Amino acid sequence: MKKIMGLVAMLLAGSLATPGNLRFASQVLAQSQAPPMTDKQYQELQQKRQEEWEYLDQKEKKQYPGVRRPAADKRQEDAIKRQKDAERRLRELEEEEQ
Repeated sequence: MKKIMGLVAMLLAGSLATPGNLRFASQVLAQSQAPPMTDKQYQELQQKRQEEWEYLDQKEKKQYPGVRRPAADKRQEDAIKRQKDAERRLRELEEEEQ
């Protein structure tokens, strides 16, 4: 009985949600018919996005200065360990070949 009531509730919710979403379909179709961008417009858009990313990056650096440094140190230490392991393995392989 509970399963049936749950199913009816889902169907009712779906029927109420669907008509509300159909009125926006014409707006979506109108937007899909937009003319293609020119190279200049595309470059301007790329430049604007790049500036936004740089601004957000600078803002984040100012907001969390104490978090970024230890994380960078940890990444550097990990990279050094991986490099040493790779050099050790290379030497082992060269010794095996001889």
